[in-house]
Amino acid sequence: MATPRYLTAQKISLLVLTRLYCSSTLPSSATIPVLSFILSNSIPAVSSSARARHSSVLSQHEGSFSIDAFEDVLQEHASSMPGRTLLDLFLKHMWEMNSFDALHDLFDNLKKLVDPPPPGTPEAEAEAPDRIYLSQTSPLGAFVRRARLEFTRLQFDDAMKLWSSFIKYRAPTAQWTKRLAGLASGGVDVVVSEMGLMAGDDVYEVAYGHLEAQDEEGEGTSLEDLDRILDFQLDRLQRFGDRVPASMKTQLRSMVSSSGLVHRQAHLVQFFDAWKAGDYTSAFDNLHRYYDYAMQTREKIHYQYALLHMAILQADFGCFGEAIAAINETIATARENQDMTCLSFSLSWLNHMAKAYPKQMKGAGYMSMLGSERDALTFLKAKAKETKMYHLLSASLLNEAKLCLATGDSIPRALEHIYQSSHLNVKENINSYGSQMLLTSTLYSRLGIPHLANVHCELLLDCYEHYCPLDESIRAIGRRAFIMSQSGRYEEAIAVLESMDPTVHKSLKFHQYLILCIGLMKFKRAIRRSDWQTCTHLLATLKPSTDASFPPLDPELSYLQHEAYIDYLSSRGQYSQAFTAISALAQSLRSDNADILQRISVLLMQADLWRKVGKPERGFSVALRAASVSFRARLGPSLWTAVGLLGNILNSLGEYGSARRLVEGVLPQALEGADNMLSGILYSHLADSYMGLANPAPQPNASSPSNSPPSSTPSSSPTSVRTRSANIAKAELYIDRARECFKKSGYLDGECEQLMKKAIIAKLRGDEKLAEEWAQNHNRVWEEGMRLIGGEI
Repeated sequence: MATPRYLTAQKISLLVLTRLYCSSTLPSSATIPVLSFILSNSIPAVSSSARARHSSVLSQHEGSFSIDAFEDVLQEHASSMPGRTLLDLFLKHMWEMNSFDALHDLFDNLKKLVDPPPPGTPEAEAEAPDRIYLSQTSPLGAFVRRARLEFTRLQFDDAMKLWSSFIKYRAPTAQWTKRLAGLASGGVDVVVSEMGLMAGDDVYEVAYGHLEAQDEEGEGTSLEDLDRILDFQLDRLQRFGDRVPASMKTQLRSMVSSSGLVHRQAHLVQFFDAWKAGDYTSAFDNLHRYYDYAMQTREKIHYQYALLHMAILQADFGCFGEAIAAINETIATARENQDMTCLSFSLSWLNHMAKAYPKQMKGAGYMSMLGSERDALTFLKAKAKETKMYHLLSASLLNEAKLCLATGDSIPRALEHIYQSSHLNVKENINSYGSQMLLTSTLYSRLGIPHLANVHCELLLDCYEHYCPLDESIRAIGRRAFIMSQSGRYEEAIAVLESMDPTVHKSLKFHQYLILCIGLMKFKRAIRRSDWQTCTHLLATLKPSTDASFPPLDPELSYLQHEAYIDYLSSRGQYSQAFTAISALAQSLRSDNADILQRISVLLMQADLWRKVGKPERGFSVALRAASVSFRARLGPSLWTAVGLLGNILNSLGEYGSARRLVEGVLPQALEGADNMLSGILYSHLADSYMGLANPAPQPNASSPSNSPPSSTPSSSPTSVRTRSANIAKAELYIDRARECFKKSGYLDGECEQLMKKAIIAKLRGDEKLAEEWAQNHNRVWEEGMRLIGGEI
């Protein structure tokens, strides 16, 4: 059966229900359910996203609902006839259409629903007082008028096919109630029964013999319903970024092919699906087909959106020169057509690309047409308010909050922008909760409160997963995994990423993102375990690219690649290569005006490298500058790391008392951050400070009063002996705590280093046996770590 243009068996049933609503008195409790059911299945919805919130996969396509849907709506409501429900009246009207001629009578009588008789005429007086007439401009009136018009346009063969599909659609209701025994006994057609025809007769087979063999694929779906299905898929693809499920793709392909027409939306659905799959060749082909067909049908309003999609696709492919040319043409066309929506979105996307890929955009010759980033955001906010584009206004507020964080501006100001965006989301019903939650999580992570950062990621995944794009959900899962890895739970973090829905890997971009996240965590774990064989194997994939013209797979993870690579070089003792990599990264971040957090992290890498090469005094000014900027920008973890480096440098210079005060000042806040690696480092530096204070030799800044008598030995007094013993005891306490933190974080070298410190302290006390035990523990822990690595390999 060819796909009908508009009328289907479902719509005929809706017309029967509409006539029942107008001609019968319905109970007040049934009015709203009946009207809602008719309108939701007859009037095209404004947006299909509401249904997407309740189900992640469209299990049943729009417009093609079974006859059971009528039973669910009508069977619970009583009718004006005693002992009868609305379902009984509905089935009575359905089975009273017992011939092809009765179907024509139904459509002929539809005119009476929208054209009331003139007042004073006999027809008007004969009508019941509670009879309802539909306005021709109302949604129900428009539905009735269009159905009647479409039926008059049908040729005889198409009308017979429509009648046959209605017979098959109505057939299951014959067994619902005993009251239909008389009406349903006539079979499919009363005329056939009166003529005495039966299955097997030639006339019967010509008229109704095809009912049993009728193809059910796409049955009950009109061309209009198919357009609505395709619009739903487009809305899903554009809003959530996922791909069409395989089962739905098969159904769409069969419905589109059976319709015998070229559907413009079908090419766009194929474009998005190929794009998300990484099949750029097919994506380009389907995009050209879609907009070539649009131009042939003179729908030139879509031209600027063609260019916009082309620009986004070119940028995703890495061709930034072509993307800039396409987006400039988009902006010019949108201005010419006065399409402010497309213009504002194009400028917002261009601003985002200039921030995410600064090197590639500059290399392609991009020059900002809106001035600085702050000026661009101010312009976009003003235009969004003028045109009441609240979605763009909310996104601009979030981008302004990101800018405050990236430049080290006031944290309260960033929170103010976030709260303004949140208020706008609630007031105007804007579903941008995902980006808001991710930005709030980033803010708390910078403040050094990973618990709240993790809570906001969980809130996004538990409460707003069906409201936000798939990209944001994946990033929330990735951020949760990185928070777990900070506390040393690498296996749990990797398991979280590996246990994601396999359908996510159908998109090339998401697949690459997950593989990169898992690889970085395994790389960090291998560095902590001194598993250099695994590190060498992972470097083939994770080593950052030095080609500025080649865009990174993900801008957010690109810096983490550089950071992990520098950590690997310094851990292997390749200090010259590490210094070169740090210098190149610092120059790149400076030229790109990168995030202040990244630039401070580079300063900390440089200061730590000077410490490792035995020249801590050269890193003092670097660490001091990093601490000053971190304190001003309220970057908690960076501040604690910088103060720890300053304490280590002061220890190496003999300023043990100052180092102790610095480290003790930040250690409680660092413990709240739940970063076991950082806590272990601070405990280790604090233990070194107490060991330095226990040194019987005089401190560099210690001076005795001029009138005090000289002592024969600095350690001869009982007070100094007790103080030295207390300092050594505290040093041992903090060494044990540092060893426990390093064990939790999986840092094998750090754990062994603390064991060696315990052996040295025991040897200085003269306890050779205890020193030997600690040395054996050192060897045992190292051998167990190597055995664990060998077992995993």
